[in-house]
Amino acid sequence: MKVYICFKPKDEVVSFEGTRLRKTLKGACEVVDISWVDTPQEDVKIAHFMSPKDLAALRQQKEKGVSTVVSAFYAEDDPEAGFLTSEKGDQLKPKALMMLNEADLVLVPNEAGLELARRVGVTSHIEILEPAVRMNRFSKRSSEAKIFRRYFGVRPGVKTVVATGSYADRKTISFIKSIARNCPNLDFYFFGAHSRYDVLKIAKSIARVRRSSNLHFKDAVQDDVYRSALMDSVAYISNDSLRPDPIAPLEAFASKTQVVAIASPNPNPLLVEGTSCFFFPSPEAIAKYLDSLNYPGAKSTIDAAYAIAKAHNLVSYGTTLKGYYEALLASGAKR
Repeated sequence: MKVYICFKPKDEVVSFEGTRLRKTLKGACEVVDISWVDTPQEDVKIAHFMSPKDLAALRQQKEKGVSTVVSAFYAEDDPEAGFLTSEKGDQLKPKALMMLNEADLVLVPNEAGLELARRVGVTSHIEILEPAVRMNRFSKRSSEAKIFRRYFGVRPGVKTVVATGSYADRKTISFIKSIARNCPNLDFYFFGAHSRYDVLKIAKSIARVRRSSNLHFKDAVQDDVYRSALMDSVAYISNDSLRPDPIAPLEAFASKTQVVAIASPNPNPLLVEGTSCFFFPSPEAIAKYLDSLNYPGAKSTIDAAYAIAKAHNLVSYGTTLKGYYEALLASGAKR
């Protein structure tokens, strides 16, 4: 079996959610002996997509008789890979529904993703494939752990907190701003993406207005810089209550970084209160907990969360993915 994994964002220099998902898919294929390519070839049996912007490419593969798979709702903060609109988290982008309904198989990260897909009108066959993390990429090697501080000139002794998201997502931006204002003893780094059509980066400019001096808005960065930021920081702030965020918390677990989130209906089964993360009723409550990390004895879920990350490894992910691929080819042969 040979799989064509299609995802070519405009900026290949940085590594945001969609790019990291692509790397995970390629790594998973390798551990279960599936051959993959990133350009169309004649002997490809399956074409796997992760962006509604590749609708035309999916149609080309279907015309050739290739079975098609789409991963949806894994990278919603990435404008190159998101299927949902920025402002309304339960509405699809214009091409997204067409793509999902033309795919032979749609993969979603959890039960909430499946329910969302059905609610917005997806009629294709859907399966759940929980996200995975490449654990060896998050080992705390001393040389890599220092990259983040050197890259951004973080002063010695300054403790940092990491968050990620989209600059078009004003709810998340407001959420992070409020936490930083109430927690002046920590420095916050928000790594975000903006649409390539947003030439003037208006959303990012809005985000900079009236921010606290301890809040630093940054573009998405190279993979090693981001991993270093996670490994060096005391906490990661999940925005999963506001938008689907399945991959980033898992990477924080693997980094042995404390995960916190605002308490509201949360669809991510990886985020379990008191086991893998802590939920709080407001940004102010999150800030109070983060401030406690400056002192000994602060409560933590790091060890249990790390065990969850280890369970979501490439081997188990790849085995499940291979099963879906084989079932898809078998069903195609019967038609």
